[in-house]
Amino acid sequence: MPIVLLTAWLLEPHHAILLVVFTAASAQIHLFPQGFGAADWQVTKPLIVGMFIGVALGTWLFTVLAADWLLLVMGVVITMIVAMDRMRLLERMTRWIDLRSRAVTSSLALFSGTVGTVSGGGGLYFLVVYLKLACKTAESLRGTNLILSGFFILIRVLLLLPTGLITGQLLAEAVLLLPAVFLGTWAGTRAFHLTEPRRFYDALQILLFLAAIALMVRGILKLI
Repeated sequence: MPIVLLTAWLLEPHHAILLVVFTAASAQIHLFPQGFGAADWQVTKPLIVGMFIGVALGTWLFTVLAADWLLLVMGVVITMIVAMDRMRLLERMTRWIDLRSRAVTSSLALFSGTVGTVSGGGGLYFLVVYLKLACKTAESLRGTNLILSGFFILIRVLLLLPTGLITGQLLAEAVLLLPAVFLGTWAGTRAFHLTEPRRFYDALQILLFLAAIALMVRGILKLI
């Protein structure tokens, strides 16, 4: 999500999101096996079905939204997600609902798959708020994220292939970015074992919030 927000200033938003999809797919090939042993499969399995439906809906919306509207939608959606996480709305909801129930899990997965596909930020930033409550350890949280991210990216790529949006130039750019992708995943794996989680979440939320507000302003200015 931070990559999409920053590159949307340099590239046309559809191009930026598609480029991130294919570079992220390369990273997931490398990271996916790390998730199998650590993932909480009781949490993971019900989420996959809802995410599949959400990604299909999000892909359709992505193909019909004009670039200026896409900028505005990205900014609004990401601001909403960060605000919900910051205000701990899901954690407050545990007083009235069971976050592990099938209906709640499926609804969250559907919503996350849809907004993640449209905003280009991946399907898990919204779900990670839920997963932080559902997964018992940091290791199971990371493993579950890796598995769900892998399925999310695979579904997106398969659904984007028939749209005609994938070009040779886009694939060439993704290949050129591969060294940076693998260096980043290696560094991120090491940093996971060294960084204090609260500090990381705070820094990420501030970055996302400021970038999303800026995108919203840019989108509104282009529309008017």
